[in-house]
Amino acid sequence: MQRSTWRTWSGTVGCAPAQLVRPTGEDEIVQAVRAAAGSGLTVRAAGTGHSFNRLATTPGVLLDLTSYSGVVAVDRAAGEVTVRAGTPIGVLCRELDRQGLALENIGTLAEQTVAGALSTGNHGTGLAHPPLSGQVTRVRLVTADGVARDVGPGDDPDLWGSVRTALGTLGVLTTVTLRCVPAFNLRLRLHSEPLDALLERFTHWAGQSEHPSLNWLPWTDRVSVRSIDRTDEPATPRAPLRRYASTLDEVRCGITGQAGRVGGAGTVPWLTSRVGGLWPDSPYIDTSHRVFTFPQPVRFLAMEHALPLARTADALRALRPVLRRLGAYSPYSVLVRVSAGDDLPLSLAHGRDTGYVNVTVPRTAGQIEILRAAEHVLREYEARPHWGKAHTATAEVLAPRYPRWKDFQRIRTLLDPAGVFSNEYADKVLGPVPATARDRAPAGAAQ
Repeated sequence: MQRSTWRTWSGTVGCAPAQLVRPTGEDEIVQAVRAAAGSGLTVRAAGTGHSFNRLATTPGVLLDLTSYSGVVAVDRAAGEVTVRAGTPIGVLCRELDRQGLALENIGTLAEQTVAGALSTGNHGTGLAHPPLSGQVTRVRLVTADGVARDVGPGDDPDLWGSVRTALGTLGVLTTVTLRCVPAFNLRLRLHSEPLDALLERFTHWAGQSEHPSLNWLPWTDRVSVRSIDRTDEPATPRAPLRRYASTLDEVRCGITGQAGRVGGAGTVPWLTSRVGGLWPDSPYIDTSHRVFTFPQPVRFLAMEHALPLARTADALRALRPVLRRLGAYSPYSVLVRVSAGDDLPLSLAHGRDTGYVNVTVPRTAGQIEILRAAEHVLREYEARPHWGKAHTATAEVLAPRYPRWKDFQRIRTLLDPAGVFSNEYADKVLGPVPATARDRAPAGAAQ
């Protein structure tokens, strides 16, 4: 019998699992994990596939959680919302908005599932805000023994910290409870300035707006700066249409990237300079989730590294000559965002205020060299690669960059001694579950 196949959103990674299960309830997830462990099969969970590496692939049992979606409960008194793991962030935000509530900070991708975003260290931008994991108040997890358990701040601190950024290696998240706030509007302002001038005051710039970001086309010496801040003013007329300016810009990048394959290295800068902006740079106001996110229909490949905030400007200075020497340019700008630090063992922002440098390229072999060159530079600045994006780092490279690495490995060994939730990618970036732990695995666990 022919196996079912599964591919990531970008189409660059796929697998043919022995079983592809699409659960609609927690009991089905429990049964699937128990059956897999009893049969010696590994288990991975997937959402909308917005990771750019082999994070979710497996030759064993793949749980596609996209049908396990929806809001379970909203507790207005506690300021909390509980959602199923496969719920897209945009779906959650729209439901909260109908109830006069919101998440205080999110990334740009509304289609990503809550569990997928949480498991890979997803973040928005703003030095007052840690990654998405900082908004989580408890989770429910099906572990390798086929038991669903609630985990929260009252549990073992290492467990509570580890389970909120775990790459799917501690079990299958079934529900996530997040802190929410009263709905609010945001004002988005855009301006352009010289790159070097901004880098000179980078740490100061990072704190001037609640949600700052910058976009830089490496063949230029200017940056486009976004400043997003809360406001009590009403939404601008036709404001919902403004978010599609970013969507149209991504379409432009996709078309330009295709043209660059034919026209050579100079085509991308030439076309980009002639297309120009697709929307006026005037400020506008809209409800928070529509300002934070925008539809992203064009498939691409992305890499992002998290650096100490104080070293981010130097990393960008070092990146500029390297990208210019390659002889090829991506039509996508380098995106820079920031966040507060936290103390989660595998958090990209562990122990430091953080600058995130994101490099995006079209899905063509000729553009991959841009990612390799950028990674080589960023790694020299204490960078931690985003768990869900393209990179080549191994456990040997990563372990020294995470002060609580051993805390996570203790929890992983405790919850999954047989490596039921391991796969090729997890073994590469975290190392395999120690053999001594597998030897202690209970009877019937996967070997």
